[in-house]
Amino acid sequence: MELLVHNNQEVQDMKRWLSRLFFLLLTPVVVFGVMGEAMAGKRVPIDGAGWPYPWKDTYSTWGPGNQEFDQKLFDQDVMESYGWKAKDVEEIKDMLPVSMYMILKDPDTWGPRRINVSEYIPPSGELWDKMKAATAKFKGTAKVDETGWIRNYTAGTPFPEPKNGQELMWNFKKRFHEDDRLLSVVTIITNKGGQVRYQTSDGNLMFFDGRLVEGDKYKFEPNPQNYVRIDIYANAHPYEMQGTLSFIAQFDDPSKQDIFWLYLPAMRRVRHLSPAQRTDRLPGGQDLMWENFDTFNGNPTNYNFKMLGKKKMLVVHNGTPTGEWIEGKHLAGPNDYYQKIDVYVNELTPKDPDFPFSKILHYTDPETYAAYYSEWFDKKGNPYIFSCFQYAPSKSGLYIPVVMNHVDMQAVHSTGYAATNFKYNVGLTPAYFGVDNLKKEYPAR
Repeated sequence: MELLVHNNQEVQDMKRWLSRLFFLLLTPVVVFGVMGEAMAGKRVPIDGAGWPYPWKDTYSTWGPGNQEFDQKLFDQDVMESYGWKAKDVEEIKDMLPVSMYMILKDPDTWGPRRINVSEYIPPSGELWDKMKAATAKFKGTAKVDETGWIRNYTAGTPFPEPKNGQELMWNFKKRFHEDDRLLSVVTIITNKGGQVRYQTSDGNLMFFDGRLVEGDKYKFEPNPQNYVRIDIYANAHPYEMQGTLSFIAQFDDPSKQDIFWLYLPAMRRVRHLSPAQRTDRLPGGQDLMWENFDTFNGNPTNYNFKMLGKKKMLVVHNGTPTGEWIEGKHLAGPNDYYQKIDVYVNELTPKDPDFPFSKILHYTDPETYAAYYSEWFDKKGNPYIFSCFQYAPSKSGLYIPVVMNHVDMQAVHSTGYAATNFKYNVGLTPAYFGVDNLKKEYPAR
């Protein structure tokens, strides 16, 4: 009996000893596991990346304008990196547009570029809440007519569950956006030999529907011209382009052509342009056309659409708010944070057989419907013009395109844009876009 008790006591002691040993062995795993997560990798700088702007003026440094950003956006934890001095982009080839893959695979031609994968941060903020409320309020009211034009649209996402490419395109055209903006950018034009020309310009605009700032006043009124959007692209530098103005007005009428005009200070007159010139490049040798402004700025009735579904892609949804570039190398934003998102892919084919492109692939966010990429293919089906936008969400909920790139893949020529001191929802009216007022806002030399 005494032996049995003694043996039972030894067993209990052994169990307690093993339990303590297991706890001691487990503790470092838990502790170091937590530490490993907290100490996730940080973005490694790329030599030469910065803000090498040549003039001393309001564009000479980055500034947030009238927007505020969460500090965590500036220094995000990096889960993995691909491209320049990082993992092989072959591992993520299926999550990139063809053009972006080509750029990343050939740094000798295009320059260093890296994709830093960070955590996806969902949309939030006061204006995003208003966007969701407007989508719910007007759900089911918007329709696409037999011409392919949207009718009865007021605000919000017109087709929360798009059934086809037409509805998907109209979700992009009526995406989550500001009421108006003054967007100052440094424009970096780089040729095949690495020679750089700088411009400074403002891309200012005003929307007439889908407005969210003033409560339930979703449309700007009065609007006797039936505008849906007005844009002005105004140059401040270089000296010889100072005061050059490019204007476009779009209407809520599929039968009414957009109005284009160009003000050239040297000629001191307004030159009206034909809608056929939509695929002409903007002044100063840029790779931007009015047709691919904002990745796509065409009239939807001029295209056929095919929704290819959703695809997991690497995109800059919540990137760093500060743009940068490497002088002499192509594309701004070479070292940004990317997130994995199931984006919509839309295929556009022009109805006009003489249109200089055979098709366009358009990649949009499944919630905001902002566009991350567009690829324009030549008549033989080869990559030609590539656009990529990199966003940073402000505390208000707006997604600021802090970096934009338009690239001529065949000429090895690019135009990068780095935004600074941007001002959103400042209360612009149609009077601001009158030529006499714009000449005062952007005086010539």
